[in-house]
Formats: sequence, structure tokens, C-alpha cells
Amino acid sequence: MHVLERIHKGFAGLSKNQKKVAEYIGRNGAMVSFDSVKQLAKKVGVSESSVVRFAQALGYDGYPQLRRDLQEESKKKIGGAGRLQRAVNDLPEQGFVESLFRKDVELIEETLTHLSYEDFSRAIDLLWQARRTFIIGFRSAFSLAYFLNFRLVRLGLDVHLILMTGGTSLLEQLALMDSRDLLVSIGFDRIPEETSTAMNHAIASKVGILGITHSSTSEIARKAAVCLVARRRDDRTQSLVAHMALLNALAIGVANRKRSRSLGALKRLDRMEEDYRRGS
Repeated sequence: MHVLERIHKGFAGLSKNQKKVAEYIGRNGAMVSFDSVKQLAKKVGVSESSVVRFAQALGYDGYPQLRRDLQEESKKKIGGAGRLQRAVNDLPEQGFVESLFRKDVELIEETLTHLSYEDFSRAIDLLWQARRTFIIGFRSAFSLAYFLNFRLVRLGLDVHLILMTGGTSLLEQLALMDSRDLLVSIGFDRIPEETSTAMNHAIASKVGILGITHSSTSEIARKAAVCLVARRRDDRTQSLVAHMALLNALAIGVANRKRSRSLGALKRLDRMEEDYRRGS
């Protein structure tokens, strides 16, 4: 099991100082692999014993064993082409479609096992209470952001999908937000600077943030008021199926919370589509 996977599964049971170590490693995994216990403790601002107990809480004999795992994982970090090559190389010659499907099913099952239903309910509340919902997600997260935008618009919510059209377009869109709004931030490791900028602006403007990510130690998870986590294997197929399933469930949950209003919005849309077809 990878170090970040161990952190994700055991994060809730860590002490306050151990969580600080976990969050620091989540941000700086590759660099931490070269730090001694003393160096890491100084950087995080905790005692050396806290670092040692953190490693033991994750199931390691001590910090050196954890550091070795981080070093091995750092060696394996490669670019997009390399990840694709590894994913292809790992597939069996026969039945690779079934293999991929089974891995996706595993991701969904793992996500469901660790899903916080309390946070899921709070996420629905945030979406319904917001005057307007802004959604941001770039790179591989853009398809997820677009999907959530599509589903929420059909339910009659006032939703704005943040797009990059050049120049100061990001800032112009962020300037529309105020404390009555909600920012839904979707992303994974090393989120784009634009996503980080949007979250920092939301915090400064007292705008609520709903995070959709893959790890409780990610930047999005640390900054969001409420965060929903779905599993993703970054080192292999980078499948987004668990996140798509989570967002689909979230949209249905929003519709169910205000069923009459949601149905009214969908019926209006149906009538408009019928009028449009007749007119054409």
C-alpha cells in the first residue's frame, strides 16, 4: 500500500500533530523522502517523537521505513506518457477490458466504504443554500466540473462553470462571488494555480467551499469547508469513474432534497425542448 493511501485510510485516527505531518507529506512527498526525522520535525513544527509516532500509526516500524517507501514512490513518479505506458504494460493480453472494468468497480467500492454520509448531507445543504454556485476544475478534473454543472443547471440551480478564456477572465469571474455563494473545487494532486487562486479568493471573501478530490490530505481537502473524497489510482489508469459516480449521487441527492422544485425545473426544460423541436 502506498504511503498516501495509508495516510488517507488512517487520517481520522491521527493526533493533531500527526495530522500536521500527514498534511506536510501530502504536499511535499518527494522532498520529504530526503529528510531525517529531525529535519522533518523542524519543517512541520512538531517534535521528533511526533514524527516517529506518526510513522508507527501508519503501520511502519519507524520513520526510516516510511522514508524508504517515499523514496521508492518518488522514483516511480513519471509523466503522462509514462503512466499510460505502465497502465498498458500491466494489462493482460486477453481480457483487458474486463480487467479495467473490475478495477473501476474496486474504486467505487472503496469510495463507498470510506464515504462520510454526514459530509455528503452537508454538501447537499451547501448547494441548496447558495445563491449561486461556481464550479472550477481544470485538466483531468474539467470533465467532472462540466458534468456537475450540466446536472445542477437542469435542476434549476444558478450555476456558473469557471472557464479560462485568456487574459484576466479568471479574475473577472471570481469578482462575481460573494459570501452568499458557493465554490465547488474539483481536482487532485498539484492542482493548477488557477484553482488554488480561486480557493484563496473564496476564503478571503468568506465564500463557502465544497471540495471534490481524491485524498483527505490534498490542498482542496485542507481548504474546503466540506470535502467529498473518491478513490483514484494516480499511478495506473487514473480512472475518474468513482468521482463521476459520486457527483451523480450528489446531483440526485440535491434533486431529492427539494423534489418539487427540481421536478418543476425539469418539466419547464421539457416544455422548452418540445417548443424548440416544433419550431424547427
